[in-house]
Amino acid sequence: MKKFLALMIILLAILGALLQFVLPRTVESIVAEQITNATAAEDVAVSLSANPNARIALGEIDRVHGTANEGRIGDINFKNLTVDGEKIYLDVPELLFPSKNLNARERTNKILQHADKIELRGIVTEDELKNFIASKDVKFEDPKVKLMPEEATASARVKFFGRTIDVSVAGIFTVSNGEIFFHINKLNTNSILSRVNPDSFVSDLKIIDSSNLPIGLKFDSVELREGEVVVTAVTSKK
Repeated sequence: MKKFLALMIILLAILGALLQFVLPRTVESIVAEQITNATAAEDVAVSLSANPNARIALGEIDRVHGTANEGRIGDINFKNLTVDGEKIYLDVPELLFPSKNLNARERTNKILQHADKIELRGIVTEDELKNFIASKDVKFEDPKVKLMPEEATASARVKFFGRTIDVSVAGIFTVSNGEIFFHINKLNTNSILSRVNPDSFVSDLKIIDSSNLPIGLKFDSVELREGEVVVTAVTSKK
């Protein structure tokens, strides 16, 4: 009888250690893998916390914090991404034993059962916006981008009625219906376009929309800084 009780105590201790330490770290590792698969990011790190910690093994998470470098969302590469969340409930069996025939977005949405709050922040650099402009269907030659807190400026050589001209624009980034746009409010004044209303020459340039985001995230704000743009996406209760 004593041997049996001793064995049960040992087994319970092992189970407790698994719930408290091993399974939470396993869940963190799998969540980090999901972020890597969704964004092709590098150096992904995820930290989950709950009280007690064993609740993580049941999918009950008080807080989550994650970071990633060089992630991609839609057509934009981000210098880094940061995600923070509160009161999150995960489908752990789905996380550990994924269903078949689900794409990455469907599986992510199935894994996340509920979240009081999730906030995603990303930084986009001048060089990435320059590459984004160069990749558009309209051929921009030698694009340049300058980001300052008060406005963003861009210049390039473009084809216009058979001529190649220098075009410079200035504007701000805006968010409308979960989509991020570059709104042009100034057009260069040293070319044949000097008297053209920017609104009649080019519409707002869509940078990225929320359809590229998982788990109900919607772009909420854009902040211009020197040399970079900081975008924020949030999700409400689910």
